[in-house]
Amino acid sequence: MYCMRSEASCKVNMGLKELKDEYEKLSKKYSLPKFEQLDEEFEIRAIELDKSGILIKAILRGITNKLNIFMSYLEPIITAPPQNIHSLIEVRNLSDADRSRVFEFYKEISVLLHENLAVELKSEREIAQQIKKVWKLWPKIKGEEINLLDKTTLAWKKKEESPIVKAEYSG
Repeated sequence: MYCMRSEASCKVNMGLKELKDEYEKLSKKYSLPKFEQLDEEFEIRAIELDKSGILIKAILRGITNKLNIFMSYLEPIITAPPQNIHSLIEVRNLSDADRSRVFEFYKEISVLLHENLAVELKSEREIAQQIKKVWKLWPKIKGEEINLLDKTTLAWKKKEESPIVKAEYSG
């Protein structure tokens, strides 16, 4: 293939084409979602075939990474250490029902993360089934995350007193 662009640009385009071609084979074999759909949510175009090992495992790792990002956001809200002002502000502005829902959401994400880690050690077919399972749940997961982010963003926009208690001199 002759390329009129820079060599680096040509390599990227050829790499993406090769990635899509390899994904298409997996997609046909296991009825996976379209490449563009997974890429939109999990940025699978970032996978470098020559460095990532087995493509289907690399896709699962991309999904797992996205779930880990959600977990790292949820954890401080659930544990809310008193010395963590960031968590304190967010937790104070969530209702009891919201905090309960955050905990349930955290558990749901944890189950998927553990399943992803376990299934990566299994067959290609089982990995494909897990990708399809997460994909089916993704609209709900994404919606929950957006809802929580919207609520916590509002907490930061609220005008309130500083949660820092000033110690008075008692000498």
